[in-house]
Amino acid sequence: MQPTEHRSAVGQLADDLRWLEDHCRRQPELAAHAGTLRLASALTRNVIGPFLEGQPARPLHVCVVGGAGAGKSTVVNFLAGAKVAEANPQAGFTRHPTAFLPPGRGFQWPSYIGFMGPLHRLTSDKPANADEDVYAVKRIPVPTSANEKYAHPLGEFVIWDCPDMTTWASEGYVARLMEVAALSDVIVYVASDERYNDAVPTEFLHLLVKAGKAVVVALTKMRAQDADAFIEHFKQEILGRLPKMPNGETPAVPVVAIPHLSVADRTDPTGAGAKYRVQLLNQILVQCESDDLTRARTVTNAAKYLSTAGDGLLDVARRDLAELDSWKTAVNAGRVAFEDRYRREYLSGEQFRRFDRFRERLTDLLELPGAGRVLGGVFWALRSPYRWTRDYVFGLVARPDVLNLSEQTVLTGALTSWLDTLQAESLRKASTQPQSLWRQIAVRFDSELGPQARDRFATDFRGFELKESEDLEQAGKALVDGLEKNLTLLYTLRGGKFALDLVVIGSAVWFTWPPGWYLLLIPLSVSASHQFTELATRAVAEGARHRVRSHRESLVTGSLSVPLAAWLAEWPTTGGTSFEKLQQVLRRVPDSIRAMEARVTAKVAEMTKPKAPVLPSPLAGEGGGASPTGEG
Repeated sequence: MQPTEHRSAVGQLADDLRWLEDHCRRQPELAAHAGTLRLASALTRNVIGPFLEGQPARPLHVCVVGGAGAGKSTVVNFLAGAKVAEANPQAGFTRHPTAFLPPGRGFQWPSYIGFMGPLHRLTSDKPANADEDVYAVKRIPVPTSANEKYAHPLGEFVIWDCPDMTTWASEGYVARLMEVAALSDVIVYVASDERYNDAVPTEFLHLLVKAGKAVVVALTKMRAQDADAFIEHFKQEILGRLPKMPNGETPAVPVVAIPHLSVADRTDPTGAGAKYRVQLLNQILVQCESDDLTRARTVTNAAKYLSTAGDGLLDVARRDLAELDSWKTAVNAGRVAFEDRYRREYLSGEQFRRFDRFRERLTDLLELPGAGRVLGGVFWALRSPYRWTRDYVFGLVARPDVLNLSEQTVLTGALTSWLDTLQAESLRKASTQPQSLWRQIAVRFDSELGPQARDRFATDFRGFELKESEDLEQAGKALVDGLEKNLTLLYTLRGGKFALDLVVIGSAVWFTWPPGWYLLLIPLSVSASHQFTELATRAVAEGARHRVRSHRESLVTGSLSVPLAAWLAEWPTTGGTSFEKLQQVLRRVPDSIRAMEARVTAKVAEMTKPKAPVLPSPLAGEGGGASPTGEG
């Protein structure tokens, strides 16, 4: 992969993690996740990115961290071998990190885009308490007593003096501390006898171990005779509760004691304080076998930490996703109510009168064609008394038709009720959750969601009207055309109906002969046979009407309610909202982390694999071979 592709992928992942961090800071109950995400973003930019782009492993970085008043400045001076850090009794005096370069060495300072995130390198001296997103780079002075061959013990390292640890929710200098901690290959964790069990520094120590950082603990300010007991207690109470490293191993954290020192000892690290300085330097150097192997370890553990952090991303968004699920549940409940109201107020009373016309055509098809129409006319005349009587009786007992509301009126009213219910729910929940998704919906309901939903419904309804008119006409035509095109069935039904009429007339004549008033049974018999035919065609038409009613309900669901419900459900995650960004990040980050881990693994394997020895080529002409000139 080209460097530009690496850079783009790293930049995207770092930006996504940074966005998640900001998202957590806006919600107090998620503030504890902010430090984890800041560290993950910093590891991506400061460690993985430069490594994949092929920047050199040298210099290595060692940073000194600890709580307020732990004695970090003293430890920095011991590592540097000179008084370089500004010591101050005021807690939190150091507000921005400072890098100290070893004397007499030239390093290629990292030039990777995004290196140190929001921090900018100072171009002029500023005091350590300057509260800005900057970092300083200074040179450790060469001791006046050193000879020309002087070599600093940490000649391959940049030594970082960092701000105090305060609270995870801070966006100020603790965020600056995260940048340096992520960059470092070795962490020197400073704890004093007074506050070595403070909650925030201890949590920070756990976080560094989870990230796979090599940690050396420097315990300070105890009495010399209490050093051993103090170390043992620290190992039991603090180190004994450390989490596993990314590779699953139990971390081995060496502990060095720097007891309470006199001013002379503190200000002379290479002389009076050399005893404690050497112990500390040895423990740091033990952690670093070589530049390449140390950097490979740092990068590998960083990639594994990202993989672990990626598994917990849903925890960061759990409340937001729960609120989104709650919104979708409310939308689906409104959809069910919308469909139920349409079913009750329209479908239950709609008769689809167009089918009466098709039913009459179906009945007419059963009459004899051509010359048979004459007989049909005779039968029609015989049925006239019965038809008049039937229509009169039905007119007396039948209920008048109730005016059914138009389909558009019912659907529009159902939509209004749906939207009103959603707005009421959003207002109710927004009052108890001011920073929630419901608040965003309530604020934008009248100006955006409501009008957009109605416009979308109006557009979908026009398409629905065209579909329903076409479907109703096709269903009626299919009822008639199916019989017209099936000539065998059509002629069978016609013949059967005609034969039934002849049978009932012949039976009436046969059983009432000689003729008398019993012949009046003939019109009644003919009417009964025709009524049977009408009942049969009515049953066929009602079956088709029932299918159309079911199809109409499905058409409303598929064309109106389901598309609108899907749009409403996804509306909070569109239009550039934070929930849209959250979903994008949650989809993108896990895949990006897996891809990044695979690239790191491949590059580390290539870098650390043993190289084949280069064998010397035999001299030409040796061993009896021919000389280059061909002479034996």
